[in-house]
Amino acid sequence: MPASANLSASREKDLPRRRDPDRTRGRLLRAAIRLFSAKGYHGVSVDEVVAAARVNKRMVYHYYGSKEDLYLAALEEVFGRFARTELDTLPAGARPDEKLRQLLAANFEFLDKNPEFVRLLLWENLDNGRHLAAHPERLSQNPFMDRFRVVVEEGVASGLFRRPHDMRHLLVNFVGLSFVYYSNRHSLAASLGLKDDSEKGHATRLAQVIDLVLNGLLARK
Repeated sequence: MPASANLSASREKDLPRRRDPDRTRGRLLRAAIRLFSAKGYHGVSVDEVVAAARVNKRMVYHYYGSKEDLYLAALEEVFGRFARTELDTLPAGARPDEKLRQLLAANFEFLDKNPEFVRLLLWENLDNGRHLAAHPERLSQNPFMDRFRVVVEEGVASGLFRRPHDMRHLLVNFVGLSFVYYSNRHSLAASLGLKDDSEKGHATRLAQVIDLVLNGLLARK
């Protein structure tokens, strides 16, 4: 190899590596979501996160400030996915009952494809919702709730739906009917023999939940 080539390679080796902030931040966030959803906030150390992300420990504090802020970022990311998924499914001009069907279907699909969301939410509730309560300005803004309210109000205004007693409790029931299977699928499989993650099983559960929700909301003639 020519001397000039050796010199060039040596200089290139001595140059500092270019940083890619977005890539580093993303690797940390993905590792944090994976680990926090598996072990909860208290079960994960910063050392574990940086080892999984394969980045320098200083990057956690540089990009996120603290372990708690990294955990909050993980919660914000999975909550954001949930809200975006729900909102992206509703076509303009659809009837309120059809919009509600699509919201339920999107909710089922999201929970099925995002087990980390389910586990993170379970861990946060085991911790008495400490982080959610301490940072309402970061985590309480839920565009899904706003869209849900609009759809129900559209149905009430059109005479298709009865006015619910309390919109918040209606939302709890709406989400709970979908969430309970995905948060308890292993115990349900053991106690009821309900272990059917096939496309047919998914469709059957969804159809039953849609019937329950719509039959509870549809105006009686």
